[in-house]
Amino acid sequence: MADPIEADVNQTRAAFMAGAAAFLAACTDEFDGAVGEDRYPGLPDKQTETTSRDAA
Repeated sequence: MADPIEADVNQTRAAFMAGAAAFLAACTDEFDGAVGEDRYPGLPDKQTETTSRDAA
């Protein structure tokens, strides 16, 4: 009995992930405009972190 349930869950998961990927692809510009490129606010940029480490 678990196999039909698992198959249904896997189909539902695949449909959800495909829809989410399509939504994100369609809205990338809006998200970038609202949020910007800083994915981790409050943390130093990797470029700045590397530069300060190289200077030491």
